[in-house]
Amino acid sequence: MGIEKPEDYKLHIEHDGSLMIATGRSRMEKDWQNRSYTWSRLLMKLRNPTRTQETYAEYMKLSKAEQDNIKDVGGFIGGTLKGGRRKADSVQTRQIITLDADFAPPGLAEELFLYIDGAYAVYSTHKHCPEKPRLRILIPLDREVTPDEYEAIGRKLAEMIGIDYFDDTTYQPCRLMYWGSVAADGQYVFDYDDSPWINADSVLAQYPDWTDTSYWPESSRAAEGRKRTAKKQGDPCEKKGLIGAFCRTYTIDEAIREFLPDVYIPCAVPGRYTYAEGSTAAGLVMYDDKFAYSNHATDPAGGKLCNTFDLVRIHKFGALDEDAAPDTAGTKLPSYKAMMDFVQEDKETKLTLGRERKQEALEDFADDDGDEWLSLLTYDKRGLENSLNNAVTILQYDEDLKGLVFNQMADNLEFREDAPWKRSGRFWRDADDAQLEAYMAKKYTEFSKNKLMSAITKVADDRAYHPVREYLDGLPEWDGVPRLDTLLVDYLGAEDTDYVRQVTRKTLCAAIERVRHPGCKFDTVLVLCGPQGIGKSTLIARIGGEWFSDSLNLADTKDKTAAEKLQGYWIIEIGEMAGMGSAGVKTLRSFITTQDDRYRASYGRRVSSHPRQCILIGTTNSEEGYLNDVEGGRRFWPVNTPCIGVKKVWDITQEEIDQIWAEAVRRVEEGESLILSGNVAEEAKKRQKEAMISDPREEKVREYLDIMLPSDWYERDLDKRRDFLYGTERPVPETPLRRDFVSAQEIWCECFGNSLTKMERKDAFLVKTIMAKLEEWEYSGERKRLGAGYGMQRLYRRSETFLL
Repeated sequence: MGIEKPEDYKLHIEHDGSLMIATGRSRMEKDWQNRSYTWSRLLMKLRNPTRTQETYAEYMKLSKAEQDNIKDVGGFIGGTLKGGRRKADSVQTRQIITLDADFAPPGLAEELFLYIDGAYAVYSTHKHCPEKPRLRILIPLDREVTPDEYEAIGRKLAEMIGIDYFDDTTYQPCRLMYWGSVAADGQYVFDYDDSPWINADSVLAQYPDWTDTSYWPESSRAAEGRKRTAKKQGDPCEKKGLIGAFCRTYTIDEAIREFLPDVYIPCAVPGRYTYAEGSTAAGLVMYDDKFAYSNHATDPAGGKLCNTFDLVRIHKFGALDEDAAPDTAGTKLPSYKAMMDFVQEDKETKLTLGRERKQEALEDFADDDGDEWLSLLTYDKRGLENSLNNAVTILQYDEDLKGLVFNQMADNLEFREDAPWKRSGRFWRDADDAQLEAYMAKKYTEFSKNKLMSAITKVADDRAYHPVREYLDGLPEWDGVPRLDTLLVDYLGAEDTDYVRQVTRKTLCAAIERVRHPGCKFDTVLVLCGPQGIGKSTLIARIGGEWFSDSLNLADTKDKTAAEKLQGYWIIEIGEMAGMGSAGVKTLRSFITTQDDRYRASYGRRVSSHPRQCILIGTTNSEEGYLNDVEGGRRFWPVNTPCIGVKKVWDITQEEIDQIWAEAVRRVEEGESLILSGNVAEEAKKRQKEAMISDPREEKVREYLDIMLPSDWYERDLDKRRDFLYGTERPVPETPLRRDFVSAQEIWCECFGNSLTKMERKDAFLVKTIMAKLEEWEYSGERKRLGAGYGMQRLYRRSETFLL
C-alpha cells in the first residue's frame, strides 16, 4: 500500500464552519476585503501553494527586499478589518489564531497534535527547509474575539507548544499571513487536525486575569531584546545636556505622576501601569525606573523602549509628528523640538543642572584620606542635617563602614571586612539594618529609614564586585597540561570518548560564560550516573568551591524557590535524577531553559531581573534509567561514571582545580562552542535513549512487532487480528508478511488489548516513549491506512538498517 500524499485525496472535514477573514492581493494592499470562508475552503487553498521559479538556494541568497517580493503572493488576516486598512486600531475581530514558528525544531509539524487539543492547520513558509523548519500555524476559535483577547489567547497557545519557537511579533492582531508559496525545488509542508475548534473562553480562563498583561507569557528572547535596546541607548541618566538632566530629575514613575497622570493608571503590581484608553491592564512595564516598555497595542508608545524624556515627548507632543516623513531623524521631529523647549523651562530640571555644577567643585575630595571628608557634610540649625547626601557621604568615607559592598554573584549586600558591631556571616541580615541605624544615631545623627536604606543601596552598588569573576581573572596561566577534557575519565572512571571529553569541556566552559555573560543560552545539564560512594558529588563540590550548592531539589523548580536558591552559587548539583514523573521532567525542562529569573528578592522593593550565572549538574545512582520524556531528554548529557578513576577525588588539590579552570578559560577565549554537533551530537542522542527509564512493556512491544503476519493482515478487522495474535494456537502463515509500518493505535489496541475509543494523549505519549527505545524503529510522520477501523494514522517504520 502506497503512502497517500496531500494531492492524492480530498479534504473531508467533519468539524467545519464559516468564519470571517480579510484578504489582500499583497502586503501593500490599501483596500483589504472582509470575506466569509469555510474552514475547509481555507485548508484547500493552503494545501496548494504557489510554486515560484527560483531554486531554494537562489532564494536564500537574495536580499530581504527581493525575498519579500517573491513570497508575497497575497495573504489574509484571520479576522475582520474596518475601512479596508491593516492597522493596529483597524482590527474589529479575530477568529483564527495565526502563529509564525520561525524557530521551530525539526519534527514540530508532526507533533503539534501533542500540544494543541483541537483543530489546527500548519503549512511551511518560503524559507522553510527540513533542517531549519519555518512554519505557519492556524488555530480556529469557536467564536470571534476582540484584538486584546486575541493576543492573550495567541500567547497562551504558543506557550503550550513552546513560546520560544515563535516570532515575538506574531501576536499582533493586524499581522498578515501570506498564502502558501514554495521555491521550485523547495519542500512544502501542509497538515491539519480535524478536531473541534478551540474554545476561546477556556483558553482565557487559564489566566488568573487575562486582562492583566503581566500574566501574558513571552519568549526568552523578548526580555533580552529589550536589554540589548537599553544597552544600545545607554543609561539615559548619563546623557549630556537637557535630556540627561531631565532623566536624572524624573524617574519613569515620577514623570508619570507629574506629567501623565491621566494617561497611565498605577497598578497593584509594582513597576507597572495601565494605559487609560486601553482595554487590558498592567501593560506598561518599568525597567530600573529608567526605561518603560508598553505592551498596549493602542498606546502611542506601544512596542517602544522609552526613557523618561521620550515617554513624555510621545504623549505630550507626539501628534506633531503625524505629517513627518517616516525616515525623519529623531532629533529633527517636531515633537523633539517641542519637548526640548518644554524641558528648558521645567523648574526641577533647571535645579538639577544647578546642583550638578555646584557638585563639580567637590569632586577632588573623593581620593582624600583622614577627616577632610567631614567638610562635605551639611548642617541645619539643629545640627547635622538628616539628608540623603549626608548619609551617602558617611557610608562612603567612614573607615568602619568601608566593608559594606554589593556581591553581584549573590545579588546581595555583604560585609567584606569587620563591621562596627557584632555579627555573624558575610551577607546582610535584617538585624544589620537596625544595627546600622543605631550606629549612625550614636556617632552622627538619626537618619530616616528611607534615606538610610537608599544610601546603603547607592554606596554598596558603587562598590559592587563579582567574586567568581575575580577568581577567574586572578587564576595563574594555564601550564599547558591537559586536564579539562578527561576530568570525568580520570576521577570517576568514565569512558574516554570524544563525547565524554566534549560534554565535560563544554559544561565547564558554560560555567565561565554564565558569570561573564549572565543569562547566556545554555540549556543542557550534564548528568553523572554511577554507584554511590565513588565521589560524584564530591568532585562537583570541589570544582565549585565556595560557590557550590546541593540544596536544590526538583520540588523547588515549581516556583521561585529554585530561582532564589541559585543566587550566590555557580555550580548547582541536582541530586538523584531518577524517579521524576513526566510532569516533573517538563517542570525541570522549563527550569533548565530559563535564562533570566524574575522575582522580588528578599531585600528588594520590586520585581527585578536575575540573569542566570550558574550551571546545573545532575547526579544519579539509578541503573534502570532516569529519563522518561523523549523530547525532554534532549536537555541532558548523560555520562556513565562506573568507578573511582585512576585519580582519587579526595586527593585533588586547589592548585589542580585552578589549572582546570585556567584551561577552561583558555578554551572560552579560543571560542569554544557550547553546542554539540556532528557525530558527537548523534552520540548524545544515543546516550539519552540509553538513559530512558525501562518500561516493562518494552519487550512485549518488541515481540509484537516481530511477529510474522498473514498476507491478508491489512484486510482483517481488530477482532480477527486479536484472534490471530492471542488465539490458543497461533497458526503459521503460509505467506508470512513482516511488519515494516505500525501506528501507536495498533500497539494500543492489538498489543496492549485496549479500546481505541479510550486512547488518550497520555497513552500516545506512552507508546511514543517505548518506541523511542527501540533502535530498529523510527517515527516517520507519514500518514497511512493500516487496516479497517483505524483510519489515517501517523506511522513508525522499521529503520532501513533493519529491513530485510
